Amino acid sequence: MYSKGSNPMKYLLNAGIAVISLVSVGALSSCNLYESGRITENKIQVREDVVTRDVALASVDDAFIADLARNYTKYSSGENIDLIVTYDPSSRETTAMKAMNSISQISGELRSRGIDNINAEVLPVNSLGDEARLLISYNAYSAHAPEGCDSMMPGLDSDTRLVNIDRDYKLGCSVQSLVARQVAKPSHLLGKGSVDTNTEGRSAANIVELNRAGAPNAPLNGESASQ
Repeated sequence: MYSKGSNPMKYLLNAGIAVISLVSVGALSSCNLYESGRITENKIQVREDVVTRDVALASVDDAFIADLARNYTKYSSGENIDLIVTYDPSSRETTAMKAMNSISQISGELRSRGIDNINAEVLPVNSLGDEARLLISYNAYSAHAPEGCDSMMPGLDSDTRLVNIDRDYKLGCSVQSLVARQVAKPSHLLGKGSVDTNTEGRSAANIVELNRAGAPNAPLNGESASQ
């Protein structure tokens, strides 16, 4: 029932607008208005592997030991390195005494290069023959691009200048991937690393506590430069 002076078309127009509004709200509620960001939030991945090597003992020289020490220092976290020299109990060449001398010498060379966590032993192997072997094993860590970063910006991953559009590319993937390649010691990304008394927090605090209390450290007395 319309009142006097009312406009029926006005009521119909308002009713139509209300219906359209309700339909629109219902349609929007069924849509997902959230879109994931385009910046990667993942961190550099650190993977742990076991490095194993089996080499002829006769091929172990200074260059081999230096390379072993360099790789262990770079990729391990200071955990134990296992060294085993094999020998044949029935052989006159690969005797237990020679195996013990060899493992002692190799361990000493590694310790002189700063590697102290060494598990060294000799292992008898029947029918080994006259060629002793050196078995090496240690845990190693490597840094890789974050999860989901399967590509890099054109020109960074290779010498090609062809632009291949990766619609799933996340901003920051290229930087994180390049950083992963340049990490000197991957295990540091996990918070692991050899910590001695020179790098402990308490040791560092001892250096400044005397000055903070108003008592400066006494001057160091040592050798003086020659005139």
